[in-house]
Amino acid sequence: MSRRHVPYYEDEGLMEIVDYSTPRRGEDLTNPNAPRQVNRTQPKDTVIVPSTPAHRTTRVIDDAIFITERFGPVTLHSGEVIEALDLSNEAGEIVSIEVVTDNPYTGVYLEMDDYKNDTSSGVTAAELLMRNRVTPTDTRDFYAEDMNEDGNFVVKYSPSEAQSYTSKVRIQVRNDIRGTRSVFGLVKNHRVKMRSGLPTPRLLSHSGGWYLKHQELASANQKQLSKIMRRLGPYRYEAPIRNMQIVDDINTQLGAYSPYMNSAMDVELVQNVQQIANLRIVGGKVGETLSSTTGVTACNTIPWPGRYVGDTFVPSEQQFIFYLDRTENETSTQGGGTPFDVATSLAFETVVWFKKGDTIYFPGEVRRTEYYDAGDSEFKDFGHGYEAGTDGAVIITVSPGLPFKPPKITTDNADPTLQLESFGTVSGKLIAQGTSMRKSSSTVHVQEVIVRRKRSKTLLL
Repeated sequence: MSRRHVPYYEDEGLMEIVDYSTPRRGEDLTNPNAPRQVNRTQPKDTVIVPSTPAHRTTRVIDDAIFITERFGPVTLHSGEVIEALDLSNEAGEIVSIEVVTDNPYTGVYLEMDDYKNDTSSGVTAAELLMRNRVTPTDTRDFYAEDMNEDGNFVVKYSPSEAQSYTSKVRIQVRNDIRGTRSVFGLVKNHRVKMRSGLPTPRLLSHSGGWYLKHQELASANQKQLSKIMRRLGPYRYEAPIRNMQIVDDINTQLGAYSPYMNSAMDVELVQNVQQIANLRIVGGKVGETLSSTTGVTACNTIPWPGRYVGDTFVPSEQQFIFYLDRTENETSTQGGGTPFDVATSLAFETVVWFKKGDTIYFPGEVRRTEYYDAGDSEFKDFGHGYEAGTDGAVIITVSPGLPFKPPKITTDNADPTLQLESFGTVSGKLIAQGTSMRKSSSTVHVQEVIVRRKRSKTLLL
């Protein structure tokens, strides 16, 4: 019989023989095959062992709690976000989401487990209303309520069966609207395109070239006009000017209403500071030149609100003449009061407005200003130096102008704060505090956010 050792395991001959005769620490006994470190500062029998892993205990609690989260009111400026809900340690069901906002381009973003909205800007009332999504569905679809009497829109998520989530849910309310300098003015090339996946408005409702009529404006003076305009809701200003962006790009996603409405249209109608009674303002038709006197630049004859000439979009033009008394004589001079300041009131690119009775007219942006020079008996560009009390009438050319001939306007009081028939300029809200029109026009007001959910499990770390 052979006395050769037969291994019990096939790889027994390959196993390392460990010497347990050298005293070691307790943890070494559980790591006998750990590599030994040999250097001058440590004994050659020192064994390097892995660090002890941190002990972590988790616990899942089953519960059934109905939770309602409410936020608002809050104002969001461009680029700002409300994190209405951001959870990663519970499971449950989303019962409903409701966002009340004064701007239909406010985004509502939903992320649930592996599901999320197509774009980071979420969904908006503007796109939902354009697609006629106004009733709830069985799936994860949002829908919207059209504008209420207070001017607010409601974006809703309330499927017939509550939608469950097992690990993560996130809900944001976003403002991705970029501001504009053209509220009540001239929109460059009559073109607006939104960013970050937002839909594009079909109409340039915020552009100059239209009017606002409401009975509450009839007895209002200049200081009250802006406040009243903010609260008109469905009776707000809305210019019917087509957005050329959707004409040139048929793939553009359309949105209802305008991103520049309600609080985003909260500008200041700056008072006319000219203490002149009996100042007469006469407007012509689009394309009509109001004087044949030497020096007057003729209006273009482009139809309202403008058209392409070759590859260039050219807006229409309309003229208004400011007579310094009721006689409507170009040569008449100002009889008294604060000197008529053309440079301040009617400068190039100034956005102007006129009020008569219960109507405010917004003809657009000043493109040219000319005055009657008494010395040379002709009209000149105001840059030559208008002399108040000596020179006569002033003619402004605006774009895009109104699609009709407006009524005559006569300032009825030397005190501009008491004038019921008047004129002035448009500026960004709180311009004295440094708020530009671009900043004020990118503001949305979120009245309320309501999130209802049923929690079924909570993970405790």
